[in-house]
Amino acid sequence: MNIDIQPEDQAIFDRLKSTGRMTAGLRRKITQQHNWCSCCDKMIFPYRPAFAGYDADDKPVLACAKCAVTRVTELATPVYPKMNLDISLPDETVLWRYMDFSKFVAMLMQRGLYLPRASNMEDKFEGAAGLARREHVWDEHYLKRYREVVSGPGPDGRPINISPEDIECEARRLLRSTKAATVASRSRPISCWHANAGESEAQWRLYCPPQTMGIAVKSSVDRLWNAMSGEQNAVVGRVHYLDFNTAFAVTGRERIFCKRASLAHEREVRAVILEDDGHEDTPGRLVGCDLAALIDVVVLSPFAPEWFQWVLSDVISKFGWSIPVVKSDLLDPPFY
Repeated sequence: MNIDIQPEDQAIFDRLKSTGRMTAGLRRKITQQHNWCSCCDKMIFPYRPAFAGYDADDKPVLACAKCAVTRVTELATPVYPKMNLDISLPDETVLWRYMDFSKFVAMLMQRGLYLPRASNMEDKFEGAAGLARREHVWDEHYLKRYREVVSGPGPDGRPINISPEDIECEARRLLRSTKAATVASRSRPISCWHANAGESEAQWRLYCPPQTMGIAVKSSVDRLWNAMSGEQNAVVGRVHYLDFNTAFAVTGRERIFCKRASLAHEREVRAVILEDDGHEDTPGRLVGCDLAALIDVVVLSPFAPEWFQWVLSDVISKFGWSIPVVKSDLLDPPFY
């Protein structure tokens, strides 16, 4: 993929050197803006860099070259949106987590969200590139690209003197390196949510079937970002559903936001800790947060007995939280 550096882009690079300072706020700005300048609200041209950094008040910005001249005083890193999967979604998007009573009590006790690692989840395709029977297609695609890179002209534009055997050896080394890096996505901690304006009876029946004391936590994208703000490497984003018969997941860290098309009914939004150095040997991560700020309301399962509401309210109170408990909208009676 060719990067298009225009003179105005180069002027920013000449004026500001990247500091690499990445805060939770800046990561959120990069993710949510994707390829839209946060200053002028215009789309950044494909293959042109966006400038992620901070303004004079140390507030995070993602700017086009024109706006970066006056708005960016510290450049953290250039971003090339065309190379990244667009996982952004509006802050006001309503999110749900359906769970049984015991898991909700654990959330109250732990005073935060527990994020299991992708490798410990039921879906064996978490972090997968595609179908095993199509791996040779994926391999050949990247081998072709790497052969071209290795055999192409050097930085000075002159041809590189390298044998076909060495080209092939280096291309295969790069392929192994790419695979090793992307496999690491299976070790990332994840919190999975369902995006929907209202309740889903299918989700109730899947996660809190009849005879189960279940609840649903109602939240939003904005609340989830805020809950994860203590984790510098956390990202909240929407899942992309792919037909692995014809497509492959992206490489890089966004791969964990790719799932099979057969799961599209989940309408999943997930919070992911992209880098978890020093914790990889644990089955997951606990992220402490203000549950009262994360949770809008707790909704009772439509299959739960009426007395369960009082038990649930009492348990929430005893753990020191003030969170509203409401009945399910699915209990509203019809008329004929």
